[in-house]
Amino acid sequence: MHKPQITISAILLILSMSGCVAVKYNGSDTKATLIDRPEIGKVEVASIGDPLLEKGVVVEEKVLEVYEKMGGFNYTIPPLKYPQIGFDERNDFYSAQGVTKNPLSDPFDALSVSKSATNELCVITTFGNPVCYQGNFKRTTKISERGTSFQQTLLYSGRVGDKLKISYREFSNNSARPAFNNDVEYDFSTSKTIAYKGAMLEVISADNTSITYKVIRNFK
Repeated sequence: MHKPQITISAILLILSMSGCVAVKYNGSDTKATLIDRPEIGKVEVASIGDPLLEKGVVVEEKVLEVYEKMGGFNYTIPPLKYPQIGFDERNDFYSAQGVTKNPLSDPFDALSVSKSATNELCVITTFGNPVCYQGNFKRTTKISERGTSFQQTLLYSGRVGDKLKISYREFSNNSARPAFNNDVEYDFSTSKTIAYKGAMLEVISADNTSITYKVIRNFK
């Protein structure tokens, strides 16, 4: 009886397929954090340039931060922050934008890091083959550019005579919104209250280096 023969090429194909990794594109877990500080009615002290009060929501996403250049003959991974693009039960997957390859190497789809304790970062080729390197990197978070982060802030800008100088700033997805920024002055000799866009502060004392105050209410 004739027995089927397994060629060397077939064995190599089986071995290569056994190590294949299927990249997942199911997104990144995001975390929304509400900001509403300081506490209403609590006496606070702020220096020039410090925020008097802040309110908003910050949306964070998971990223892979590479601290030093990694790679070898096939691929080079520069020190950047790579957004997460997906995950499965074994690996976290990250964008490979910024990674470069040797002209002779296979094209690639993503970066991956095993969820088990490891110091290996892998480049996943379009054929699902991982090419792994050891280096200095960490899984962390950053403010999402695709989220809906929004923040309002009042800053103390100092005192000139009886005039208190206050600056209002807005930020969207960690970027300033200059069109909505404003600098205002309040006459400390006639009123000890600062009110702006629904927020209200009671000023206890102020000079050209610091201000002591408490929040009556934050932004609406």
